[in-house]
Amino acid sequence: MGTPRGPRGGYATGQARRNQILEAALLRFGQDGYRKTSLARIARDAGITDAGLLHHFSDKQQLLLAVVQYWHERLDEQWVRVSDSVRDAFRCHLDDTAEILTMPGILELAVVVGAEATAPDHPAHDFFSQWQEKGVRELADRLHAGTVSGELKAGLDPESIARECAALDAGLRVQWLASGRSFDLIAVMRSHLDRLMRHISADGEGL
Repeated sequence: MGTPRGPRGGYATGQARRNQILEAALLRFGQDGYRKTSLARIARDAGITDAGLLHHFSDKQQLLLAVVQYWHERLDEQWVRVSDSVRDAFRCHLDDTAEILTMPGILELAVVVGAEATAPDHPAHDFFSQWQEKGVRELADRLHAGTVSGELKAGLDPESIARECAALDAGLRVQWLASGRSFDLIAVMRSHLDRLMRHISADGEGL
């Protein structure tokens, strides 16, 4: 019996090739940065022709936006492993950030594109706005659940705390890049989250 072919098989093949390109671009952007990376280099890394890459992405900016979205989707998938504990969530956030720093080009990419995407007419505006609000909402929900479970003190304002965390996280990343990576980003983030946890946890313990 021959191998089944048709729209479904063709779609699966095309999606697999697209993900192959995104993985190659993610690694190359992370290592060399966006500006120093050519589409031809990504095509070689992905093991396809230049024309094969352009079949999926018409230009470098379109590929860039797809890579940023792909990376954020991967981060969302990683959070499936996190328990309902707020303390555990903070620890996992530090672990994820440390992993991201192994590819500093990707962090720079996310910061730059995220800042540009604040403009309403930017092609990635809706994605970044929705993703940012999603992150704040999910942390606020986790903080609220923590008060219900008794892990956190009663009477907290989950949304305000979630927005403060998101703002500090974003600001520290910008400072780290602007300073030429001159300070220990993870240590500063850990210090903040430890103080916050001591302040809001029912047991008064930090991370």
